[in-house]
Amino acid sequence: MLSRAIRRQLAFSDHFLSHCYYRQSRKISGNKLKNFRVTGCVAAPFTPFRENGDINFDKFGESADYFNNNHIPYAFVNGTVGEGMSMTVDERKESAEAWVKAGKGKVKIILHVGANNIRDSQELARHGSSIGVDAIASLCPSFFKPANEEIVTECISEIAGAAPDLPFFYYSIDFLTGINVDPSKILKRAKDRIPNLVGVKHTSKEVRKVYNSSLVDSSRFQVLMGTESEFLPYFSLGIEFPVTLPYMGTLFYKLKTAYDSGDKSTAMNIQARMFELDAIRGKYGAGIEVAKAMFGIISGIDVGPVRLPIQKLSKDQYTALNKDLMWFGSVN
Repeated sequence: MLSRAIRRQLAFSDHFLSHCYYRQSRKISGNKLKNFRVTGCVAAPFTPFRENGDINFDKFGESADYFNNNHIPYAFVNGTVGEGMSMTVDERKESAEAWVKAGKGKVKIILHVGANNIRDSQELARHGSSIGVDAIASLCPSFFKPANEEIVTECISEIAGAAPDLPFFYYSIDFLTGINVDPSKILKRAKDRIPNLVGVKHTSKEVRKVYNSSLVDSSRFQVLMGTESEFLPYFSLGIEFPVTLPYMGTLFYKLKTAYDSGDKSTAMNIQARMFELDAIRGKYGAGIEVAKAMFGIISGIDVGPVRLPIQKLSKDQYTALNKDLMWFGSVN
């Protein structure tokens, strides 16, 4: 048995090493916060599941390669499209770790940590910081909903504060959460209260809310538009970077390249093609189950089924969808 003195020395050593690691991680994260700026397409990856519902970790590398090969420099991990809210805290940690490993040198990770209680979000934020994600984002708890902008600000302040040296985006998706607040007011309230707040990931059917947010201290805050196909309309408002679906990556890259070079005709033609692709999704209900099936068909990567309560497509629906995508042709 170790003597009390030796045990005390070992405990001190562990504390010292932990403190050194914490200081080093703060230094690294601090640099991330200072230099972080989204400069390209962000796409939300689908979490690959096996038929029994388990996460299929064998497919993360293929998805990361797809991002890298299709001009997508950022992955919005464990978000709505990734069915993060249908995963346990442990599964979300494992998924985040798998993405950090698979994405190294290929794609930067913006990790969604939102949950239906703030403490789970804080735990996921701290874990994200410990494994080296590039930024985090969070929606607010939405079973018990915050009633106004002030309470939303309090909620995200507690979540962002769990990983204070990571860039933090408030995730607004009002038509799913039922939290109908104005994110521009939250940015104004939070500006001096949340030092690591860098913007809002705004998925909304109300363009006015998105636009208002883009007017708040644009030198500090970015608005990432959550959209599957409406790119040129947002460009006209000065909002240039989306969080979209992975199979839109190359089309967005071509559209943005044409737009930036002044080739508006090509940009409009690509935009029309993206509308056509999104209309195919809409034909089958437009849900995550459709988008996930479309990604599997287009990419050739088997990302498996969705989890209940989302219901997967029937065999007949899948066959018809496959036929429609063959008619549409390549997205590259």
